[in-house]
Amino acid sequence: MSRAVAFAYKAVRRDGSREAGVIEATSRQDAVALLGTRGAFAVEVAPSVTSEQRARVSAEDLALGLRALVTILASGIPLARALVILDDLLPDAWLAALPDVRQRVEQGERLADALEASPLPLPPEVIGILAAGEAGSGLVAAADSAAVLLEQRAAARAALRNALAYPSMLALAGSASVALLVGVVLPRFASLLTDYGQTLPLSTTVVLTVGAAARVMFIPALLVLGLAVALLPTWLARSNRMLRLHQLLLAIPSVGSIRSASATANAASTLAALLNAGVPLGVALSHAARATGDREIEARLLRARQRIGTGERIFGALKTENAMTATTIRLVRIGEETGKLAEMLAQASRIEATQAVQRLQRLTRRLEPALILAFGGVVMIVAAALLQAMYGLRPLP
Repeated sequence: MSRAVAFAYKAVRRDGSREAGVIEATSRQDAVALLGTRGAFAVEVAPSVTSEQRARVSAEDLALGLRALVTILASGIPLARALVILDDLLPDAWLAALPDVRQRVEQGERLADALEASPLPLPPEVIGILAAGEAGSGLVAAADSAAVLLEQRAAARAALRNALAYPSMLALAGSASVALLVGVVLPRFASLLTDYGQTLPLSTTVVLTVGAAARVMFIPALLVLGLAVALLPTWLARSNRMLRLHQLLLAIPSVGSIRSASATANAASTLAALLNAGVPLGVALSHAARATGDREIEARLLRARQRIGTGERIFGALKTENAMTATTIRLVRIGEETGKLAEMLAQASRIEATQAVQRLQRLTRRLEPALILAFGGVVMIVAAALLQAMYGLRPLP
C-alpha cells in the first residue's frame, strides 16, 4: 500500500472563493480528486516541503548549480535537454532534487514552479526572477540574474564568516583555558593545600571560592542557556518582538551600521535582479523588502513602496522612510534620472556589501584585543593567587 504524502495546494471553490493548505494523499492525482470531492477545483498541487528538508543546501551550492544551468542554456540547448545533461555539472546537493524537477518540466510545468516545489531552498525572489524570465524577458537572462544574486549572497556570507572566524577561535580557546583552570587546576590545588593544612591568603580564598561556585553553576547555567536558545524563536515570534529586536540592533552604533549596509546590499541586489528580469517595481520592492533579513528595514521599504504607489519618486520615498543607506539613495536618484535604475542598484549592492564586511572587520579588530585582555586578565588573576599561596606555604612541623 502506498504511503500518504503531504501536498500543498491552492484551489478555487464553487462560490469563487480561494483556499490554500496541505492535504495528504498517495499521489498528486489522488490529491486533486480528494479536493474535488470537497467541492474545490485544484489550481496548484505540489509536494509539501518542510523547512527541515530545505535546510541542507549551502548558498554556495545553490549558486553553483544555477550557474551550471545558465552555462548550458546559454549554449542554446533546450531546457528539457539541459536538465538531462546537468548531472555531471551540479553539486551533490542538487542531485536528489534534479529528477523531480526534470519530470515536472517534461510534463509542461515552468522551471520556476518545478524548482519551487523541489527541496532546494531557493529564495522566493530567485523563483520570482525565473518566473518573470519564463513569462517574457527570457529564461537565460533571468537565470543569469538569479545566479549573480545567489553568487553575491554566497560571497557576502563567506566574507562575514571569515571576518568572524578569528574572534570565534580566540573566544573558544580563551574559554577552554579558563575552564581548564577552574575545572582541573583549582580543585587539585585546593585539595593539596587542604592536605597541608595551610592558611590561605585572601586572594587565593576568593579565587577558590569563585572557582567552586563556577563549577557548581556550570551545568545549571548550561541547561538554562540551552532552554533559552530553544524557546527564543517562539518568544520572538509573538507580537512584534522580532521587529523591536531589529530596531534595537539598528540603534547600536557599530552593529546598526553593519546591519543597515548588509540589509541594503540584499535589497538592492534583489531589486536589481528582479527589475532586469522584467518584474514590475511594486512587486520587486515587496520581494526586496523580504530579502533584507531585517524586519525594521523591511517595514521601511514597504512604506516606501506605498509612497511610490501614490506617485512619489523612488529616491524620495526611500529617503523619507530611511529605507536604504545614503549612498544607495544617491545612486537610486542617478539611476532614476538616467533610466539605469537596475544598473545603479547593482552597483549600490556591491558597495554596501563591501562596506558591511569592512565595518565588521573593523569591529572584530577592536574586539580581538578586548578578548585577549579579558581572558589574559582572568588567567593572570588565577595564576597570581595560586603563586601567592605557594610562596606562603610553611613546612609542616
